[in-house]
Amino acid sequence: MKVSIIVATRNCEEHIRDLMESLAKIVNENIEVIVVDSSEDATPCIVSEYSFVKLVKLKKLGLNIARNRGVKEATGDVVIFTDCDCIVPEEWVKNILEVFKREDAHVVGGSALNFYKGESLITDYANEGIWSIMPVYKEKVVFDRDSFKKARLPPGNNLSFKREIFDRGYFFDEEYRGGSDEVDLLWRLCRDGFKIVADPSVYVYHKHRTSLLELFKQEFRYGIGHYIFFKKNKDSPLAWPAAIGSYAFALFLTALMISYFISAIAFLLIGLFLSIIALEVYIVLFLYYFKKRKMPLKKSFLYPVLDIVCHALYLFGFLYSNIKDVIRRIAYRAR
Repeated sequence: MKVSIIVATRNCEEHIRDLMESLAKIVNENIEVIVVDSSEDATPCIVSEYSFVKLVKLKKLGLNIARNRGVKEATGDVVIFTDCDCIVPEEWVKNILEVFKREDAHVVGGSALNFYKGESLITDYANEGIWSIMPVYKEKVVFDRDSFKKARLPPGNNLSFKREIFDRGYFFDEEYRGGSDEVDLLWRLCRDGFKIVADPSVYVYHKHRTSLLELFKQEFRYGIGHYIFFKKNKDSPLAWPAAIGSYAFALFLTALMISYFISAIAFLLIGLFLSIIALEVYIVLFLYYFKKRKMPLKKSFLYPVLDIVCHALYLFGFLYSNIKDVIRRIAYRAR
């Protein structure tokens, strides 16, 4: 089978060479590499050093615009996506094709392992958090309409499709910003009866966020993307939990702000109530990491804090996007 590997890039000069070097080890007459670039830095110059790459310049910005353009350029029977901050192992494509054959799947995905494993608690958290930002599959997971939320879905940096998916009109939705774009496509495929498999043999190494600020920004953007997913896919089992959580969170914060102007006692009571909930959640998470996951004490203490802050930022991102959407609609109707 012929394979097309698509990489959408924008200002990736810091990482792109590592990816290109790893791809150079696996390219053959049946594997093509397409880089769709919208950079303002040296990324396209670095990519141009590798003769096996087809470089496509794209002025219009957007990850999913670039992905879809890559699909239109691709000639492979299987289309594989990865990102510029990844490194692929030598057996990557071989393992993907074996899973396609063994499982008769339409989509195959896998883990995004920490390239910096053990160097930083922040990078380790992306794989080890209670709802991992980047999933690690220790066993095969098959996703369909009924089991869509039973595990973390495979990420867009390690995701492959049979060409027929795109030939039948399924593409990445170009409206998405921030995240949930691959979740949207995977849900539409599951809803329509296609088989998605995540397998532990299919993995890439990913350069996880190395600073708290980068991690928090990432979670906020994911929340923005989830609101778009919620608007478009209210029939999905993944749509409502974040929506309900964000609206409940907004209700508590609104009550806290109102009480501040009405009564100092009410403000303190609501604040105390929220603090108690946060403390109870922290204790449960600490025990989960320390007792069940057998994590070191340092991680068991700090991961619950990251869980609470990251999920709060996710909900903030959802609410922020929701409020912007409401204001936009009100302004449109007022014209």
